[in-house]
Amino acid sequence: MTDDVNNIAKVIILNGRQLIGKTRLQKTIYFLEAREAGFGFDFDYYHYGPYSEELSIASDDAVALGAIEIEWKASQRLQAYAVFRTELDCPGEALDAKRKAILEVLDRYDSVSLELAATADFLKRTGEYEDSWIETRNRKTTKATTERMERAKKLLRDLEAI
Repeated sequence: MTDDVNNIAKVIILNGRQLIGKTRLQKTIYFLEAREAGFGFDFDYYHYGPYSEELSIASDDAVALGAIEIEWKASQRLQAYAVFRTELDCPGEALDAKRKAILEVLDRYDSVSLELAATADFLKRTGEYEDSWIETRNRKTTKATTERMERAKKLLRDLEAI
C-alpha cells in the first residue's frame, strides 16, 4: 500500500478507529498539516475551506485497497455522510502523541465549527487578508453565526495550546 493510504488509516486509528464525514477528514488532516504533524498533503481553498484533491484520491484508494472501510449513512435531514473505519494496525512514531492531541481537540467540536476554523486558519496563512475572520464570515454567511464563530476561535486557541 502507498504511504498516503497508510497515513489516512493511521489518522483514523489515532482517532479511535473511526472518523465521521468527508469534510471532517479533510479538515482533520488539514489541521495536522498546519500544526506540523501531517504527512505532506497539499491544500488549496475550496467551497468548504481548505481542500486537498490529493487526500481525496488517497482516501478513495484507501477504500479500494481495503485499508479503510466507508459506510454511508443518512442524517435526520436525509443528507448522506461517510463513516470511515479501519481495523489495521500501524507502527507508532514520535509524532503520534502530537497527532493524537490534535485529534482530541478536534473531536470536541462540531463539523461546522471545524470548517469555519480551518477556513480562517487557511486564509490567515495565505497572508492575503487583513482579517481572516471577517473574510471567513463573508464567505460563509449562512454558517458563520456569532456562536459558531466563537466556537471556531476557541478551537484554534485550543490547538495553539498543543
